Amino acid sequence: MKSLIIITLSVFLLPVLGYAQGSFSLNFFPNSVEVNSMSTSSFDPFVPDSQPLLTTLKITNNGSPERIDLKVGVLWNGHFLVESTFESFNNLDGSLYLTNRDLITNQSSTYFQTKGEATLSIDAIVKSNSLLKSAVYAGYFPDGDLQIRIWVRSYAPEAWVIDPYSTGYQEFAIRIRSAGNINLISPGVAVGQTPPQINNAPIMFIWNSLATGINDYRLIIREYAPNYIPNLNTVANTGNVFYETPLGLSEQSGFSSYLPFVNGNYYAWKIQTALSNEYNHGTTGNNASLNSDWNVFKYIIETDDTVSISEFQARLNMLNNSDLLNFYMQGYKPVGVIEFEGKTYSGQDALNLIESLVGQDILVELKD
Repeated sequence: MKSLIIITLSVFLLPVLGYAQGSFSLNFFPNSVEVNSMSTSSFDPFVPDSQPLLTTLKITNNGSPERIDLKVGVLWNGHFLVESTFESFNNLDGSLYLTNRDLITNQSSTYFQTKGEATLSIDAIVKSNSLLKSAVYAGYFPDGDLQIRIWVRSYAPEAWVIDPYSTGYQEFAIRIRSAGNINLISPGVAVGQTPPQINNAPIMFIWNSLATGINDYRLIIREYAPNYIPNLNTVANTGNVFYETPLGLSEQSGFSSYLPFVNGNYYAWKIQTALSNEYNHGTTGNNASLNSDWNVFKYIIETDDTVSISEFQARLNMLNNSDLLNFYMQGYKPVGVIEFEGKTYSGQDALNLIESLVGQDILVELKD
């Protein structure tokens, strides 16, 4: 367990022009990584060769060949956590290229050996910041900004003491914003339950999830014949793909274009977003994804002039009201009646009232 956390810190390096003590300069390639999921189990400072290759550091000596010392300081949201120092085996003449496997390690590498006590460990992290303890021991890093500060100097036998908050360093950073779970709200119920009948085509698909700044949501709908109800084992690989958000677009609002739902058919839908982690970073060309569970409903066309509950709820969804969304999450369903300014509305009058309230701030209350 000691081996998991610090290596995670090495993964995401955001370059600035390298600090040079004397004639040294540093540059990292690639420049940055932003993630919405990061596991500490992927990075082991005691077995650095098991780490995914994420970045390369170029160290250049513009002066005479000489041995060097390298210091790495790790901070979390600006608060210093740990540091470690390394010394090179040989003289550096020109440029040297190192990966994260060479940098974040408690083992001697091809080019460096540790100088003093090896301090890259989970124990050192949690002892320096108690707020990280629970998340770190659970195997992940919570939301926050991770910073790595780098110093290089000519080799010296004495210990290298640096104030980690002083100037004269190069800083690298990563922003971690966890995507969390995607919870579907409307229409339908979780697959495995009895699908409700939805009257009139749903004009909105509503879900709840954390926004990380790099989430592009996709809506996926599958269609099944009237005599076939999908279950947990069959929902993803039977029926036909009915709708997918086109590539390059995002279903941020939950609205979908008009879709030709077929009377009597069953429909299952889910929401998907790109999963950016230490193995897949960035949304372009990223095949990893975070998926919600499936919701299922049956589409039925009404033959009379009554206002269906599904249509009523669809109009309520247009209000995009957080109180309503919370009530849906708690299992409440509308009954088709609205009390507004002392009057009671139902049927078409209720639908007209709802449409007049779109875009306005309203207070929603539950009634027995």
